[in-house]
Formats: sequence, C-alpha cells, structure tokens
Amino acid sequence: MINTLESLANEILLNILSNLTWSEMIESFWSINKRFNSLVCSIFSINYGRNKSGIIISETDLSLNKYQSILFKIIFFYLISGWIFQENLIRFINLKSLILTRCYLSEILINNLSLLVQYQLDELILTIDEDSFKMFYYEYESGKNARDQVQKLTVMCQEFIRQLFSSKCQLTSLQLDISQDNSLFQIHDCFSSSFFHIYSNEIDNQLVTNCMSLRRLHIHVIHGYFIEHIIEHVPPLETLSVIIRDSLASPLLYQIKFKTFPPTVVNWYDKIPKLKCFTLKSNIFRDSELVYLKWILNNVNHVEKLKLRLDINLTYQEDSMKRDCLVDANFINEYCMPDISRNFIVFNFYILFKCELLSDNNIQTIENSFKIHRFFIDDHWIKVKCFFDPIMSYQHISSTGMIKPKFFDSIINYSNIFDWQHVKSLKVDLCPSIDLFLKQFDILFPHITSIQFNMGHEKFVHGSEYSMFLQSSLDVLQWKLTNIHLQYITKLDFGSRFCRSSEYKHKSIDQNIIRAEILAYLISMPIQLIYLRIEHFEWLLHIVQYASNKLRKNALNSVRYAEFCLPSCHNGSNESTRVGKNLVSFLGNYTPYLQTLRIWRPDDFPWTSIRPEFRTECRRQILTDRWLKSLTTFQSIAEHVSIFEYDLSQLIQQLKQFTFLDIYGRIDRQKIEPYRSMIQRHFPNSRVDIQITRFCLWF
Repeated sequence: MINTLESLANEILLNILSNLTWSEMIESFWSINKRFNSLVCSIFSINYGRNKSGIIISETDLSLNKYQSILFKIIFFYLISGWIFQENLIRFINLKSLILTRCYLSEILINNLSLLVQYQLDELILTIDEDSFKMFYYEYESGKNARDQVQKLTVMCQEFIRQLFSSKCQLTSLQLDISQDNSLFQIHDCFSSSFFHIYSNEIDNQLVTNCMSLRRLHIHVIHGYFIEHIIEHVPPLETLSVIIRDSLASPLLYQIKFKTFPPTVVNWYDKIPKLKCFTLKSNIFRDSELVYLKWILNNVNHVEKLKLRLDINLTYQEDSMKRDCLVDANFINEYCMPDISRNFIVFNFYILFKCELLSDNNIQTIENSFKIHRFFIDDHWIKVKCFFDPIMSYQHISSTGMIKPKFFDSIINYSNIFDWQHVKSLKVDLCPSIDLFLKQFDILFPHITSIQFNMGHEKFVHGSEYSMFLQSSLDVLQWKLTNIHLQYITKLDFGSRFCRSSEYKHKSIDQNIIRAEILAYLISMPIQLIYLRIEHFEWLLHIVQYASNKLRKNALNSVRYAEFCLPSCHNGSNESTRVGKNLVSFLGNYTPYLQTLRIWRPDDFPWTSIRPEFRTECRRQILTDRWLKSLTTFQSIAEHVSIFEYDLSQLIQQLKQFTFLDIYGRIDRQKIEPYRSMIQRHFPNSRVDIQITRFCLWF
C-alpha cells in the first residue's frame, strides 16, 4: 500500500529531504524501502558534490545515546556495504575519498574496496587495526572450519594489498596502516616468492602490473623490507612517507655481518624517478640497520626533500665504537645522508640517540660540528640544536627545533616525542616520582586524554617485592595527590594483559587492599572519566570492599565504556567462579550510564555460573573435570541458554542507556544457534553476531 507521501514525485521528495538534518533524515526515512534509501543516497551525492561536506550531525541537543543509535544505522559495516553498493553498482557517483580506520575484515568489505579502488576512489585511508587481527587469530584457533575461512580471508586481504599497487587501482593518494600484521595474516609477505608458492592454487597468478596513478603514499609497516617490493610497482610516485613500527631491517639481518648492503632492485631512481619527497620514521637497534638505512638513502638521492625521524638505541651493540659514540655532523653525514645528493633542497631530521651523560661542553661541540662541516656549511644547514634528556638518557639532535617536554622517568612510550603534539595517550609506570608528574599534568600535557598505568606486570616482581612496589606507590598517592583533578583525561587504563587467558593471580589480602586504594585515588582524579579499562573485574570489587572511602563520590558515574577480564564460570575455586554474579549489580550502582561493555572470558559467554559448589578441596578438580564433560548435553546447553538470557535481561534492566555488549570467550559450536535463537526471541529489536570465540550484541 502506497501512502500519501510515497505518491509524491522524487523531485519533491528530494526537496523535502534536503531541508532535514542528517539525524532527522536517517532516523525517519532510512530503511523504509529501496526508493527512500536511494533518495537518501542522492542527497548525500548532491551535498558532497556541492560543498564536499559529507555527513554532518551538529545538533547541540542530540544526546550521546541518540547520536550513537543514529550512527549505528549508517556506520555498521554491513549497512555501509549496503549503502554504497547495490549488486556491485556504486551508488555514490561523487564519492572520491574514503576513510576506514577501524574495520572488520570481511569478504564483502574486501570485495567492495576492490571495486572502489579500481573504478571510483581517488583517495583511500585504510587502517587494519589490532582488534581485527586478534579476532581472526582467535577464530583460527577455534576449529578447522574457522581456520579454512580465516585462510580464505587471508588470501583475499593479501590480494587486495597487491591490487593497491597494480593496474587495477586508480588511487592518486593512499594512506595504509598494516603495522598490526601478525604471523597468521602475513600481509608483509604478499609480494614474496614464498607467498606465491604457498597459495599458488588460490590466488590470481597474473603478473602484478604497475599502478600508474598513485602520486602520494603514506604507509605504516612492521619492517622496512616491504617498501622494497612496493617501489617496483609505483613509477609515478612523488611523495613517499614510511613509518616502521619495530625495526628498519628484518630480524634476519641481525645475524648477518656485512659492510655493504646488497640491493634487491637496481636503483630506486629507475623505479620511482618522479619521487620528490621522502620521509622515514623508524627505530634502529643494530649497526646492520644503520647500513641498511644508508643503502635506502643512497637509493633516494634524487629527492628534493628528505625528512628523518630516528630513534637509535645501540646499547646492546657489540661494537663499542658505535655503542659509545655521539650523533654529530660526521655521524649524520656517514649514516643519515646519501653519499651523493643531487637535488637536495630540504633536509629535515630529528634523532633520538640512547647514550650516557652529555656535558654542556659535549653539546656545544656537537652543535659546532655542523658549523665547520663542509656539506652543512655549503647548504646553510648549520642551525642544528642538541639537547640531553638526563631522565631518559637520550641525546636529542634536530635541524628544525628542539622538543623538550618535561618527562618523568617512568614514561614507557618515549619515542612518541616525534609526534608529541598529536599524541593522545601515555603509558607510565607507577613510581615515587609520579606525584610530580600528575600535579603538573594539565599544564604539561593538555593534549593527552588517556593514561595507561602499568600495575606491576612488566616489572616482573612477585610476592613481597610486589607488595613493596604497591606500597611505595600508595604512600605517594595517599600523602601528595588526594586533591589532584585531571581536566583533560577521559580514559584510564590499568594493566596490559587483556585477553582470554588473563588470570588474576595475586590473592594476598594485603596486596588487594593496597591496590584497591591506589586505584581508588587514581580513578578519582579525572573530572569526567568516560573510558575505563581495568585488567581484572575483581579489582573493581576490591575498591568497593576495601577503599570505598578513598573513591570520590560518583567518580564512575560518567563512565560510558568499560572493559575488563572475568574469571571462568567453569574452572577454578568456588569463589572465583561466582565473581560474575556481582557484575550487573556493580555496574548498575556505580556506572548507571554505561553504554558499551567489553568482557574477556576464558570460556562461556554467560557470567553467572551454574557450576555446583565443590566443597571438597582435594577432589575439586576431579569433580570439575566430570562436570565439564556434561556441558555438551542438551540439558546443559538449555541451562546455559536460560542463564544467559537472565544475565542479558538483568543487564538491560539495570543500564537504561546500554547499547553494545562485546564478549571475547570460547564456546562449543553446538551453542551458537541456541544462543542466537534466544536473542531473536527475547531481544527482537537487537542485532547479534555470534561466533565460537566472540559474542557481539547491539541493542
């Protein structure tokens, strides 16, 4: 039946829709039928072609919950694919630029991106994030069928990366981040001969031709050797920016003793003759990598602009001459510049070098070395500045100005200094000097919104040493930091092992009390805490049990995202298997406005245990093993479906603004359909994705 509105002509409807806000249009008209979907897409194309504004939601009265509900209609990937494609026909004819920074690697995504880069897009920004790789790793471990599917996606992903540098790509600009690649996906090997040998029956064996449109490439990889393959296929390239996550050279080079680096291509000028600007950011840990760096720079000696950001640490180098040297004009000329620079106009470098104490005389000598070196004098590059950081024992040397943030001695991700103004997160150790750090935090670090505290795992301390570590941290917090209020911090992260196998091991009551008080003080500091990641849910319970008087009133009220690990409901002591029963009551009392919850479980998705209590300590494991064997029976599955339904119902009842539940666990395949059917019956307006190793539910 066609209503009055649908009887109007498309031209009239377009005029009506164009006067609505994006939130009103999407919320009211998207998914009514194919005609209205097409009209909404037309509005997007018209607006994009007119002012390049894309989708803008700017209503000041739009609540976060409503904003999320609207966005979920358009940004969840399967809907994006439906929005942009209809039977492989691209709907948005004016779409030229696409940004995907957090995406689930699915078959439909890869196929659609393949079409876009071949026929429509000019610019693509693609980040394959860590969560995607983790998800596929867990799926791979869950069974043969899952392994076959992951292997298929692996081949598709590698083929797509190859396509980006072939004639089947019309991009002019590409930003690609594959720095989270792992041993399962092996994207970095997609150009290697071993890849063709292993997957010779599954991939398109046609010769990878050149991409004749790509002008600008910004790529973030694990090791530098991947770049050698890429430059074979992008002859029009004018700008190349490379960020190396781990080390410049492959680990295999660490065992190789050489003085010259054998090239894998004849000369980069023959491959990318139009290259004008080359940027490299990398860590260097071995002298072999310095040799490799020199070889790369000699291959790009035809560029006009060279920019280097290097973090050099030769502490473990056998050659004491290199280990104990300093970075001056001679060092840079020998290792950080091409032997012959034909077209140099701009040479921009900032280098961190791990070293011993530098005196003022040493610093002056280093700066003067550029004023007497012939190359730097001839090109007027003599205004080089040097600085020594006594806390981190690093020499800073720069041609563009010095960055002197006031660090303290327990910042972990120190190398982020290169992008200091863009850094949003810091990793720090708890230590006696943390009071100076946090007291000045808002003044020194107004751009930082997230702090990750190492709670002791990375220090490898145990027993009494761990208690002393916690106690020393508490002494500082208790006496010096009770009145600290962090204005810009919205995310706190406690711990570093968020995974299924993360197990709470420190059972000492004294340790639990001290840790609870530390957490209470730190959680109370942000004025508005939005994101909270805490390694073990038990730590939150300990705050309530032992340190509630130290926790600022309503400190957790503003939390919208929470993430932690929950112990098994099947294995362990009676006490640990019952921890999950406190989950909903805690969240309802302390985080009533929570919207997203991520839980890490070693086994099943329900957090309320139905395992009987085994009171005989010596026979508990025997009884547990016997009970575990019964979990695949029809009765047991029905009981778990029932308790999971109860858990979810209680969660929704307590948290009125809740929108997304994400559980990493592990279940038997027989439970997938019973769980799915339960969700469809009792939560008909929700969307669910259930796998052996993950449960996602959107309300």
